[in-house]
Amino acid sequence: MRLASIFYGRVRVVYSWGRYGWTRGDGKTWHGGIDLVGLDDKTIRMPYYKGKKITGKVVRARIVLDRSNKTWEWGYYVCVQLDANQTPDAVNFLYFCHCSSLLVQVGQKVSSGDALAVMGRTGNAALGDCPYDHCHLEVRATATGRGLDPTAYAGCDNAVGVYGTAEAAAPMAGAHQADRATPAQMVTRGVTRISTLVSLETALPISAARMAMTSTARGPPAPPRPLAAEPTAMREKRTSGGA
Repeated sequence: MRLASIFYGRVRVVYSWGRYGWTRGDGKTWHGGIDLVGLDDKTIRMPYYKGKKITGKVVRARIVLDRSNKTWEWGYYVCVQLDANQTPDAVNFLYFCHCSSLLVQVGQKVSSGDALAVMGRTGNAALGDCPYDHCHLEVRATATGRGLDPTAYAGCDNAVGVYGTAEAAAPMAGAHQADRATPAQMVTRGVTRISTLVSLETALPISAARMAMTSTARGPPAPPRPLAAEPTAMREKRTSGGA
């Protein structure tokens, strides 16, 4: 079954890319990614690019506790550096943030459909008061650059709403690769690894009142700002440094 987004089944966009968030900077903080909620599957997966299979290598799979490093706001996150010459855009790095647990390790090769993490609300999601589990998906040309349009990887429009169908949910045999992860692969909310796996709960519904707050004055919470503003007009040389 073909994966349409970073989750199997339906995906809800709760906060779009490129808007200004009301939870930070008095509405002056720019949102460098897109916030996605998996309604039928909590496992975050390596996406396709407009239906095309893509591959890459995990260069970050961690949580940062030092608050002098702005990536602490992402909580548990995975960064995948794409292999060269797969897409026509400038994107080289994919970030999957605010996870509750990680299913991959640095150096691991991944391709479209592979399980990366489980969505959550770790880090500084909505200033630490986020009412729902989600994934902040951000794509960049450089590891320290500005977030670019992620819709080709998100598999949905850059607008609040629900996309996909429940019928597209993963079959039971392979619905949650997190269920088959080894203790070495599972990084959980604590600082240390544990030997038991967290259960994958049904995604909580978003209240109508929360979903109604979609204007630039008020809206669902915004995730961490990009590390640096660096617009890119052409594909940068791929590196594994930075965030």
